[in-house]
Amino acid sequence: MGYVAIKGGEEAIENSLSFYEETLQSAKKLETQDVTNGLRYAVDKVMSEGSLYSKKLSSIAIKKSAGDLLNAAFFLRAHRSSCQRIGIAKTIDVNDMKLLRRISSAFKDIQGGQILGPSNDYEVKLLLNKSYRNEKWEEFSDNENIIKSSLEPLRVQGVVKTLQKDSEISDITRVFPEPPYPRSAVMQTLTRGEAGSMLGFAYTSIRGYGDVHPTIGDLRLGTCDLKFTHPFTNNEVKVGDLELTSCESAGTFEKQENGEVKLTTGFGFCFGFNETKAISMSILDLSLYSAKFSVGEKEFASDFEMIVHHIDGVDSMGFTNHFKLPHYVTFQADLQVFSNASDFAKDQK
Repeated sequence: MGYVAIKGGEEAIENSLSFYEETLQSAKKLETQDVTNGLRYAVDKVMSEGSLYSKKLSSIAIKKSAGDLLNAAFFLRAHRSSCQRIGIAKTIDVNDMKLLRRISSAFKDIQGGQILGPSNDYEVKLLLNKSYRNEKWEEFSDNENIIKSSLEPLRVQGVVKTLQKDSEISDITRVFPEPPYPRSAVMQTLTRGEAGSMLGFAYTSIRGYGDVHPTIGDLRLGTCDLKFTHPFTNNEVKVGDLELTSCESAGTFEKQENGEVKLTTGFGFCFGFNETKAISMSILDLSLYSAKFSVGEKEFASDFEMIVHHIDGVDSMGFTNHFKLPHYVTFQADLQVFSNASDFAKDQK
């Protein structure tokens, strides 16, 4: 549909953009580094959903959108689409993560112990001025905290259910997947999905439409080395450190087709620090690949079509906001049909 011919349209759009720029003047005065340091969880959220690891660009996007995080993710993803791709990085193993925080609710005693790290889970959620800066803690180096998942001993025993890997890794940024959806495509969709949407769908499975009540086997926050094969020397080089969150949720024991009983698990992973999103992703992973968690024939969180097409915040926002564009042709047509039907009904009386 084209609206170029609307009288005054271009001038009105330019004025609207100019007016919007005026509302951003205060945001522009903020230092990018202050946003990066002070609003780190917002920066990490945008980084993950924008599918581009850059705290600086994520901070700029937040400023450009005046704090509208969905819009900021849109800016970041649009920028990503304009960047040249020079290759594919080496696979990251979260077991090699240098841990800042690592907890497990499935086990009391685990290798390396429970590392609470930075968290406000234990804070009373009131707007108080209490400071915890005077508390004492034991100094440690995250370089020493490279500990395997607490579920790893169960994997060694062959107790954990293993899903078949894709023979070819999908790239949803180039080709959107079609059913049956490859696991690599599903996981990519989840890892850059909108945190609130994922939480909502995961909650439906916990709340009553499904039967997932997971136990956190291993939740970890930390950094991993990003390695890459140099395009000229062909040597493996370290590009940098990535701040990451990963979560392995344990479900229930499930009888497999070969008769063996295995523990079902779900995996969540995202850029930056976002525990709620990683947990939600692991619950959705459990729901999608373990049919026994469905109540009835199907529920929201176990429907691949539902999840793959409805958790992307940029897609959802774009489609929802497009209703602000002129739709008078279709609406006037509906009004005309209604008017004709009403006149016809009156004539029949």
